[in-house]
Amino acid sequence: MKFVKILLPTLLLVNVFVQAQQTTAVSTSSNDSPSEKVGLQEAIDVALRNNLSIRQSGLTVENSLNTLDQSKWARYPNLNGSFNLNLFSGRNINPYTNGIITNTVGSNNMGLSSGVTLFDGYQTRNNIAFNQTNLEASRLDLQAMKNQVTLNVVVAYLNVLSQEDLLAISQRQVDVSKIQLERTQKQVNAGSVPEVNLYDIQAQLANDEVQVVNAENAILSAKLTLRQLMNIPADKNIDVVRIEVPNPNIQPYPNSPEEVYQIAQSFLADVQAADMRVKAAQKSVAIAKGLRSPVVTAFGNINTSTTTAAEKVLVTQKIIEQEAGYVNVGGVRYPVIAVLPSTSTTSEKIGYFRQLGGNINTSLGISVRVPIFNGYNAKFRTTGAVIQQKQAEVQAENVRLRLRQDIEQAYVNMSNSAKKYSALSNQVRALEESFRAAESKFNVGSLNSLDYSISKTNLDRARANQIQAKYDYIFRIKILDYYQNKPLNF
Repeated sequence: MKFVKILLPTLLLVNVFVQAQQTTAVSTSSNDSPSEKVGLQEAIDVALRNNLSIRQSGLTVENSLNTLDQSKWARYPNLNGSFNLNLFSGRNINPYTNGIITNTVGSNNMGLSSGVTLFDGYQTRNNIAFNQTNLEASRLDLQAMKNQVTLNVVVAYLNVLSQEDLLAISQRQVDVSKIQLERTQKQVNAGSVPEVNLYDIQAQLANDEVQVVNAENAILSAKLTLRQLMNIPADKNIDVVRIEVPNPNIQPYPNSPEEVYQIAQSFLADVQAADMRVKAAQKSVAIAKGLRSPVVTAFGNINTSTTTAAEKVLVTQKIIEQEAGYVNVGGVRYPVIAVLPSTSTTSEKIGYFRQLGGNINTSLGISVRVPIFNGYNAKFRTTGAVIQQKQAEVQAENVRLRLRQDIEQAYVNMSNSAKKYSALSNQVRALEESFRAAESKFNVGSLNSLDYSISKTNLDRARANQIQAKYDYIFRIKILDYYQNKPLNF
């Protein structure tokens, strides 16, 4: 008995010291800055806004949209302009007269060209459809990621609430132990119960206070997980807004696993994204087959040019009369006058803009490119596209298989949680009655402190297990609701 009297106070002092140290650490970490109230919807909004994977997925959507717009503009004619300046020196061909010159000559060429594809085996049309389905798949991937982040935040939020409920239970346990300690102290002072009972209650109180510290630390860990999901600094203190989560009624779930699966696959973003990629793969096959078709294009050009060697030649003609000789007619000498034409030439430079207008030439045409042999490129491209289509189809089946299995597992987990919560609720009710009887006996001295502590510990543990089972059961129900696109409210 002396050994017990020495050992129990020693253990009590050790527990109180440890509890004081842990309480100091908790209060130091939690009181550095004022806490900010955060509601469930606000937590979800912040997480969606700050999540880096969602941002990256959003950029993927933007890139897919850009690719789609680019493929749509491929249907329209192109238009290109050209402008060249050249300088030639030495022996060259006059670009204006095609004669040989040795002067330095400058030239300027400019033009416009346009072309449009009239037929390419529907490659352009199928490419637009391919990019459109890829865009839809990217958007669905983004939505699936948002849904997953939302679900994770709800789970973390519920975990904070459950830990707070466990803390409340632990604090009530401390209050009960303090009341019992005061009562036992009076009984010991009155000599109605042995002093060892006081030591037992003191040890029980110290243990309850340690449970409070553990519950407070669990809350800090749960809040840290929530802050990480929200991607906010770990040193920013937050308090969640309490949500009234009523005790669930254990009732059969309204839908069977098969019904949940049929609803889920009709709208769930993961499944729809996989189906979109199958459609995209089908369009990829059509694009590859289009490589075997002729490509018909229409084109047109308009060009003009100028050169510094361009000259305009001016020809001037004159009539010159001159005496060419004499003739004798009847002894009379008459002069002979010859009328001769005289030609003279001069040249002048042709103006720049005059050349531009005078040298215009245009062309219109249609070209047909017929693939005859290109290293079996169309064959291999088609075979590869068919393989990718089969891979996409298998992936879509795999997504549905995982979805079915996840729903079946979620349904079993929900059923097991319902049974566990029901059993723990019955256990708590029975242990409450047992503890009430034990407390009455202990107060009158007909029950020793050890049996009283065992009864209280059993009740405390059952209440904690009931709280955990309650939130686990609610979470399992929300999982099945999520698969049916039901709102995650309470």
